[in-house]
Amino acid sequence: MSRAATGADPLYLRVAEQIMADARSTGSGASGPRRIPSERVLSASLGVNRQTVRRALEHLRTRGLIRTERSGTYLDTADDTTDDPLGQPAVGTAPRPLFPGGADFRMLTVRTGATLSYEPVPPPIEALLGLDPDAPTLVHRHRIALGSGKVVQQAVSYFSPTAIALVPRLSRRVRRIRHVPRDTRPDLRHLYVWMAEAGLRPVRRDRVRVDPAHSDDLWLHVRQLVHDQHKRLLEVSDFRIDPRRGELGYEFTLPAL
Repeated sequence: MSRAATGADPLYLRVAEQIMADARSTGSGASGPRRIPSERVLSASLGVNRQTVRRALEHLRTRGLIRTERSGTYLDTADDTTDDPLGQPAVGTAPRPLFPGGADFRMLTVRTGATLSYEPVPPPIEALLGLDPDAPTLVHRHRIALGSGKVVQQAVSYFSPTAIALVPRLSRRVRRIRHVPRDTRPDLRHLYVWMAEAGLRPVRRDRVRVDPAHSDDLWLHVRQLVHDQHKRLLEVSDFRIDPRRGELGYEFTLPAL
């Protein structure tokens, strides 16, 4: 009996676990994204049929653990730094809400940048999140710019103590970020999948206002509030968006877990 065919869990889950374990061990110390073998190779090495392998890979994709591109399938961990400027879902997966969201710039060639830090937040945000004065929390800053360098969207996201306590991947980032000034290549694209995995059901509400201060430099200001099914606040994100470059949408669909 193969190593993937023992245990009480469904076979495809055991295969998925073995694929992840093998990818992490063989990729240790290697530079660049860690590639997952083909379905044929996995089927032969794990002693299971290709349909089981295919189901295991789909399970890993929907949880944001691997991604599939034209060149192959790769491990997609929080430490993966592969540039994905538009934050598109992996090929072959259902659309899912990606963090931090905002406007749709798919018709443009854009570049993104982000940082993650652990720091105090402005008093109005403290009050929203229920933080004590000057208490730090996880802060994510995200920027989208055209090839010319013109910024078309900026976002600052603040996480509540509830989100950090209940979402293990956020808790781990807090522990890690305390030892460095800031993380300049964070990957939180699949935040809402992580929340759903933790048993939360995020509900997003957006509030939009227009800044009319300069008629030749019009910006949309959007405050995004994400609560769980118990109406506990998980995230506050403030967006500044150039409405002439991108279209702001409101659809929010949770992945099926």
